[in-house]
Amino acid sequence: MGLAIAPVQAAEGKSAHIDARLISVSPSVPQGGDLMLALDYKAAPGWHTYWINAGDTGKAPTFTWSLPDGVTIGDAKFPVPKTIPTFGLMSYGYEGRTVLLLPLRNGSKLGAGEALPLKARVDMLVCEKICIPESFEVSLRLTVGTAAPGSDAKIIAKAEKALPKPAPFTGTIAVTDGVAEFGFAGKDLPSPQDAYFFVAQEKVVKAPAPQTVDTGAEGFAIRTEAQGALPEGDLTGVLKFKNGIAYDVKLTRAPLAPGVYGMGSAAGGAADTSFGGILLAALGALAGGMILNLMPCVFPVLSMKLLALSRAGHDQRLARTEALAYGGGVILSFLALAGLIVLARSFGAQVGWGFQLQSPYVTAALALVMLLVALNMSGVFSVGATLQRLGGEVQLDQKRPVLSAFLTGVLAVVVAAPCTAPFMGPAIGVALTQGGLSAVTIFLALGLGFALPFVALTFLIISVPAVARALPRPGPWMSWLQRGLSVLMYGAALWLIWVFAQQVTGLGLGLLIAAVVLIVAGLVIARLPSLARIAMVVTAVVVTAFAAAHALPPTSKATTVAPIDHIAFGMNQLTRLRAEGKPVLVDMTAAWCVTCKVNEVRVLYTPEVADAFKTTGTTYMVGDWTNQDPEISRYLTLFGRSGVPLYVYYGPNKAEPKVLPQMLDRGDIVKLLKAGK
Repeated sequence: MGLAIAPVQAAEGKSAHIDARLISVSPSVPQGGDLMLALDYKAAPGWHTYWINAGDTGKAPTFTWSLPDGVTIGDAKFPVPKTIPTFGLMSYGYEGRTVLLLPLRNGSKLGAGEALPLKARVDMLVCEKICIPESFEVSLRLTVGTAAPGSDAKIIAKAEKALPKPAPFTGTIAVTDGVAEFGFAGKDLPSPQDAYFFVAQEKVVKAPAPQTVDTGAEGFAIRTEAQGALPEGDLTGVLKFKNGIAYDVKLTRAPLAPGVYGMGSAAGGAADTSFGGILLAALGALAGGMILNLMPCVFPVLSMKLLALSRAGHDQRLARTEALAYGGGVILSFLALAGLIVLARSFGAQVGWGFQLQSPYVTAALALVMLLVALNMSGVFSVGATLQRLGGEVQLDQKRPVLSAFLTGVLAVVVAAPCTAPFMGPAIGVALTQGGLSAVTIFLALGLGFALPFVALTFLIISVPAVARALPRPGPWMSWLQRGLSVLMYGAALWLIWVFAQQVTGLGLGLLIAAVVLIVAGLVIARLPSLARIAMVVTAVVVTAFAAAHALPPTSKATTVAPIDHIAFGMNQLTRLRAEGKPVLVDMTAAWCVTCKVNEVRVLYTPEVADAFKTTGTTYMVGDWTNQDPEISRYLTLFGRSGVPLYVYYGPNKAEPKVLPQMLDRGDIVKLLKAGK
């Protein structure tokens, strides 16, 4: 017969402002075994309790145990605290419900089935506008036996997840001229902006003093006001990031390492992952998605939309269905892209918005797709299941118009990747920082915004007869419009080939050009046998794969050829320039980033801006993210961004960095450089 496990018996504790109970993972504990207990308590609304180091004022909870012989309970494990400012003072502690973990070791000689009574007196300082010392007793009656999850196991499991994680990086501390300097070396960390360090020992720092972050090539530093000389003994603390991740850090006494400071705080760069921040990011994504329709990289696909709109008033049912199919293709593509990015980042890959164009395979494939669409629109060939249905006398896809509209939405998202509209950068930064449902929500909003203008305009044409009647009826003019708009697709194909040239060796570029020639010849030369034409196209696809395989080695950094004086980006070089007090404008760009190229032509490469760089002594530093570059990826992360463009101005005399808008204005840049702030 097996032993019956008795239900756990507990007595709740209560004081004027605290309700508490002692709970356990299991109602039984093996002889010589370990078990996790917890004090689960709740402070009255408006009242708070304290962490290990209470800050300016307060006191951590203390326990006085009554235990069977041989039973021991270790020190309480505290969840990550929060800052609680009160009347100009700063406390570290908790509000509302708190769970303190208490590890138990059963070293008693009690046998199986015997009772194991536990009792504790808990003393707490509970504060609102006044502080009141309060005491209460809690008890728990366990049995000796095989451990099995009890009714409170989930509460304790959740509390264990709320503990700060062991730090996978090193920490240092030093006090210089009354300033405490904490250094944290590590490259695979969350954005350090707005990070906060809770020192576990008292009288090390002044709790109300602000903590400032200074980033570096190898990590970051936090500076704040010290209370005096460092106390003897081990020094530890909890480093809390804005995204909620926290680490338990052991500190060694040493000055800041050169690589953990020097680039400034990048204030405001961290993604706001609060509920309000996520909601704001979703609204920004919605607006950014709508504006994305006006960005240059989407112009080629706009040709397909224009031709579809020209038919909307004359085949209303089909137009409505196609518009919804297009919207569905857009939204599902954005969600799929978000899933790929989040999955890749979960495996440690440094990828972001537009990451797919960092792959020569994707760039080459897109170049061929654009070429095929252009040839199709030019009337060189027709297929039964092409990417668009143009209607009228353009009989390209009468059989599958809905599928065609859906695929047009997919293609629109793919070609939109090189562009970043206003509001998109911070929104995507929040999505990729938070992940999960938040990322899905933000990318869904982005997709809705991108699809909304075309879908809404289609329904407007359908719903308002006057608008429908104003549209010209389908006819021969559509063939001419189709051929004229094909120029945009040819331009997109040539641009992607140019991007491909930045990613591969000369042999790889030559192979892609040969593949293009094979495709054009196979489709244009009508007198060739059908089998030969198919063989030429298939051969071109194989040759394209071989071309993409000739990518530049990972150690090769992409280089931007600019018509004005500039230097290549490097965090160590940026740190040296700032240490010398020189102003710097950092330009994070990529060959496939159309927004970047527009800013370069309209603003950065103009004589006025070049002259401002020269007269103010500002260093123009360019980071080329055409190919994967871990250093650039980390720099983007520091500012809560996941893609380019990113423009950051560092004023003279070590001024704090300033993030500039994604769409630049020539006059504003000249004014900024001359003002030096």
